[in-house]
Amino acid sequence: MANYHPSDELLMSFSAGQMPNALGIIVACHLEKCSHCRQRAALYERIGGEILMDTDDAPMPTQLLDNLLSKLELPEISATNESHAISVLDSFADSERQMIQNLPRPLRRFVGNEFNKLPWTGMTSSLKEFVLSFSDNDYTAKFYKISAGKELPEHTHRGNEYTLVLDGSFSDKAGEYHQGDFILADKRTIHQPKAANDCDCICFAVTDAPLKMTGLFGRMLNPFLK
Repeated sequence: MANYHPSDELLMSFSAGQMPNALGIIVACHLEKCSHCRQRAALYERIGGEILMDTDDAPMPTQLLDNLLSKLELPEISATNESHAISVLDSFADSERQMIQNLPRPLRRFVGNEFNKLPWTGMTSSLKEFVLSFSDNDYTAKFYKISAGKELPEHTHRGNEYTLVLDGSFSDKAGEYHQGDFILADKRTIHQPKAANDCDCICFAVTDAPLKMTGLFGRMLNPFLK
């Protein structure tokens, strides 16, 4: 079970359907792995439903439901496609197969079975990243991969960074974070995350502003950060 969780404010916004895409996806990924937060989110949904029951009905355009349902339509998975997906998964190395199986379902539609082929980029061999397609002008969504035993430059944040640990673990002066943990870092946070020595750490992060390096070398990188 995760030891770090989204705030009540985030869970209430998620339950009310009032969350931007990227934030909604990262919260949904945490909920898949955390029964504690699923129960809290369900409580907020019930409270919201009771409030709606006490309000007056408002007229709604007749085409609104059809438009909503069309956006939610997903392709059906045939037996042939499912068999092909299993055969592709079996061809991966054990570590790669485990990573794909552990990938939360809200992310699989954007990555599929191609996680081991992602075109990671980065300025150092210790830190790689992959920008996800649902990033927009307000939020950037990325995968981060920190090499085993490696430490990032000391930095703070120009805004908020929401991080979900997908695989492995990392630590900073505030604690240790493992699979399923949901961490918020903001302008008050100054840290230097370090991956555990036994394996790479892979995280899913959503930010509303770039990082801000604080060390001597790191400050030289600030103009290149987005």
